[in-house]
Amino acid sequence: MCKLDFHFYKSSLLIITLGIILYITGNWFIPLYNGLTVTIIEHIQSLFLLFMCCYTYYYAKRVPEHSELYRFWIWTIFWWFMLFGRGISWGRDFFPEVPRFYYKIIASILITIPILSIFLPTIHREIARRYKCEKIPFWHIFFAFLFLGIADIAEHRRTLHEFLVITKERKDLIEELMEIPCLLCLALITFYMQKNEQKRVNCQC
Repeated sequence: MCKLDFHFYKSSLLIITLGIILYITGNWFIPLYNGLTVTIIEHIQSLFLLFMCCYTYYYAKRVPEHSELYRFWIWTIFWWFMLFGRGISWGRDFFPEVPRFYYKIIASILITIPILSIFLPTIHREIARRYKCEKIPFWHIFFAFLFLGIADIAEHRRTLHEFLVITKERKDLIEELMEIPCLLCLALITFYMQKNEQKRVNCQC
């Protein structure tokens, strides 16, 4: 049975505050510049995801190579890279003239690798061990899903859309802004896991 950590960290409060600020500024203050603002935010998100790929690899190199911990963190890099690929529409943002068929192949590969690798024995065992033994930061996960849901509502004009997007021309901007707290929550979950992992390793030493 997983162990939930219900402690409300300062970082969780910062995430809520950031989300409120982005909602207000996105609806009333941030200029659109004919879509340029949205494009810049998308690129910043992509750079952040690339940073998390590099950071996770750097962390993985600090644990014993070829251990299950090492393989687990290498596996998480594939997830970060998949999110990066999705963020740039699998490369279509930079090469729109290429037929969509090729981007579907790229998307299939980037999505399939992390999903299928779950069934590798080492990855499966490490996931099961973390689920049974490691604490999970409840609020970080909750806010990640919350802001992902808000971004989805803004993008697809679902129920309560009219309260999230004040004017329809700001739909894309609000969607991208609400994805920022979600990505930060995913990073915070990663840092949380790594911090607890280092404590456990040091105690064993």
